[in-house]
Amino acid sequence: MNWALEEAKKLIERYPDKEEFVIASGVSPSGFIHIGNFREIVTTFFVGKELKNLGKKVKFILSFDDFDRFRKVPNGMPKSYSQYIGMPYTSIPSPFNEDKTYAQEMEERFIEELNRLGIYPETISQTKQYKIGRYDEKIKLAMEKRKDIFDIMSKYKTQEFTEEDRNKYYPISLYCEFCGKDSTIILGYNESTGDVEYKCSCGYHNIQNINNSGNIKLQWKVDWPMRWQQEGVIFEPGGRDHSAENGSFIVSKEIAKKIFNYDAPSYVAYDFIGIKGGNGKMASSTGNVLTLTDLLSVYDKNLILWFYAKNKPNHQFNIALDDDVLRAYAEYDRMVKAYFEGKLDDKNASILSLTDVNASYLNNPNFGYIANFLPMVSYNEDALAKLLSKENIDCGTIYFKNRLLKAKCWLKKYNNSKINVLEEFNQKFYDTLTDEEKEWLKMTLSVLKNEYESTQDLQTDLYAIVKTVNDDPKELKARQKRYFQIIYNLILGQNSGPKMGLLLSAMDYELIASKLQNEKVKKLIKNY
Repeated sequence: MNWALEEAKKLIERYPDKEEFVIASGVSPSGFIHIGNFREIVTTFFVGKELKNLGKKVKFILSFDDFDRFRKVPNGMPKSYSQYIGMPYTSIPSPFNEDKTYAQEMEERFIEELNRLGIYPETISQTKQYKIGRYDEKIKLAMEKRKDIFDIMSKYKTQEFTEEDRNKYYPISLYCEFCGKDSTIILGYNESTGDVEYKCSCGYHNIQNINNSGNIKLQWKVDWPMRWQQEGVIFEPGGRDHSAENGSFIVSKEIAKKIFNYDAPSYVAYDFIGIKGGNGKMASSTGNVLTLTDLLSVYDKNLILWFYAKNKPNHQFNIALDDDVLRAYAEYDRMVKAYFEGKLDDKNASILSLTDVNASYLNNPNFGYIANFLPMVSYNEDALAKLLSKENIDCGTIYFKNRLLKAKCWLKKYNNSKINVLEEFNQKFYDTLTDEEKEWLKMTLSVLKNEYESTQDLQTDLYAIVKTVNDDPKELKARQKRYFQIIYNLILGQNSGPKMGLLLSAMDYELIASKLQNEKVKKLIKNY
């Protein structure tokens, strides 16, 4: 059983009479929305998927916190955008499209990425909800109970507060009607009329009524529980920073119950995601991000879902952009093959089912072959197709073309490495070989003079080189392993490498010969 199914069953047990399960995620469009943010959405998506599998009606909400203030200019954005700090994201122009706001730019890009992964949540713009007055009554309630909210929040802080602090506390942010920023101070509130008196650092001073104001929002730890109650949310994940002992969730949970008379939803904390081959913690607000578009340029969508599905939300993990990309593809491909052959264990089969993989995935060619041998043929796609045809790979399919694009992108953007053939003859290793092992090398060069239609035929003849009469199977397997290690060491300087038949098929005969023989025996081998 995968973790998402466990959570779904817990929800059904907690809410046995629920007709519709409202599950939610939220994200701020402070910059390009990254793969760390995505963990919140995909966690909810997986739980919703399992709820549906269990026959439940599900409403999956994705809230864009686009009425939040613009805090800092991310890397890569115009420095002139510092003028917008303090304004809501929906009041800032897009740096890329004059017909869009900053929020629209980031949100639409992210929605398109989610759709490419087969994820289609119901999206909610918090700016729109506040501006149409949907939360007006909740704002009034919070203002009436502002001292109770202050008491709750102060319990989770270490500093001491005075009665004056309590009296001056207001659980709202107000965007100035003149400059559009939240650099305002609340001077007073009239509960009977709903009037809020404020002044702004820009010098503007006014009285604003809560009803349909369009420029007042609740502060985060009040806003979050208010929305749980407003939408009827029964499940929502949150980041590790929100899940600490005095974090947002604990505070909001108490505010939900005591102020809005609503039990907080079931909650799952998720941890950070790192990049193997990348650097540092991702943050949209700083511009240090890797987006889903970046991942989709390297990985099939099913693999991306698999990374998140196989790791419980509270487990930190890394997504590879280095050589482990090859390992990830190989492992997932093996699991998919076993899955459709009915040979995969129940737990991994349950995890794999979350990745939306179907039998057509089996048409994908070996990613490692493409990525390893594309540089060896100097990125000549015709030469690559000729080579891989010996592996019975059809290079004319859309499956091949898709993986070729991803391999090219990975090699160009993230990995400049390739199969490195030794420049010099590995004399030191050669001198460790026995006479029998040196004889194997002579026979190898003799075999390679033949033309082979497939790498498997070549592989078969290579295996036969070390066979003897009345071989013990274990001894034969050990000799074959040793034989391949010898060739890998002489050609690549390591104990292992890509499929031997394919490696030797990709190399010029003279180049192979220069690595398997030293100068002293070249003349002898020519006439072998």
